[in-house]
Amino acid sequence: MKLVSIIIVPFMFIVTAKIYSESPSRGTWDMGRHSVATFLYRSSSAQGSLYKTANLFDSNRLTVWMSENKNQAEWVVVDFMEKRLMNRVEVEFPTWALPKLIRYEIQVNIWGKWTTIANNTDPKKKNEHIFKGFDASQIRLLLITQKNSPSAVTDFRVYLGTSLLTGLPSHLTGYRFPIQNGMIPEQDYALPGAPRAYRNGYHKGIDIYEFENRELSKREKLTFDTTIFSIGNGTVIRLDDDYVPMIPEDFEKQKELTKKFPVTYVDRDFGGRQVWIDHGNGVISSYNHMSSIHPELKLGKKVKRNQPIGKTGNSGLLGEAEQNDNNIHLHLEIWIDGEYLGKGLSTKQSRELMEIFFSNNR
Repeated sequence: MKLVSIIIVPFMFIVTAKIYSESPSRGTWDMGRHSVATFLYRSSSAQGSLYKTANLFDSNRLTVWMSENKNQAEWVVVDFMEKRLMNRVEVEFPTWALPKLIRYEIQVNIWGKWTTIANNTDPKKKNEHIFKGFDASQIRLLLITQKNSPSAVTDFRVYLGTSLLTGLPSHLTGYRFPIQNGMIPEQDYALPGAPRAYRNGYHKGIDIYEFENRELSKREKLTFDTTIFSIGNGTVIRLDDDYVPMIPEDFEKQKELTKKFPVTYVDRDFGGRQVWIDHGNGVISSYNHMSSIHPELKLGKKVKRNQPIGKTGNSGLLGEAEQNDNNIHLHLEIWIDGEYLGKGLSTKQSRELMEIFFSNNR
């Protein structure tokens, strides 16, 4: 592929974090230890939250950014806010968008002018550009499409060697939600990283209480009959088939012990009846408070994505001890490389990360 260096229409793209507000066309990408770099992003336009610019950085081929119909060249800018080394760029398009795409350019901002370092007049579904290596703070993808046709891009990935600078690795996205038509909770209290005055100070999972009944167009609470599904393919590494329910005295004793002593080994867990699944690539899912485990599930056995693994409940909680249906929910923990997903993040970041993790969720 031939590279060209030409001066494009002068355009100075100088921003500060204060200029950016989270919107479909602009925002800040910061996923803590789960991403390599923090950066600002902005696009010329975006067709709403379903086709927002952030979709370019989630490594999920099922989500796309799409521009509005403006009869003009559309663009996406990544601003690292400091010079970064980079030597490879990948651009991926949805197949349906290719017929309307005339060409695209990859540009860097040199003294206030966008300069083209790659010009692709024959774009494919997947495109790779390898460079000698350069040092820049801003990089732009410029797209030229046929008249009255929006631009659409699946992923815009910038690398330094094998390190992805713009987004998350692919194994941290595209999982299904464990509850059919389930909902990421609106309350920050139910998200990973939310402060707790007990249990070591932080909530380590996501609490799912409701699902959407689409036939009746309303939200409904989970029950003892709500099915839990595996979020992805994997292997069962914990299965509490010998679980003994708590009685009120057990619950109160465990609560007092938790207040007084640091947790070293939990012999009676507030998480109740649990199943853990290893999905590979350092990803493990832990399903808590289950009322029952599917009889076909066995320790060490393989499970498939979408496979039923049990039912929701309130095991390990006061409701179980008192033998009622209070506080039925699924506490789901996602562990990445030995640490829970969301550690060190704000609840806002955790929510964004969960939305990406489950971006192929229903």
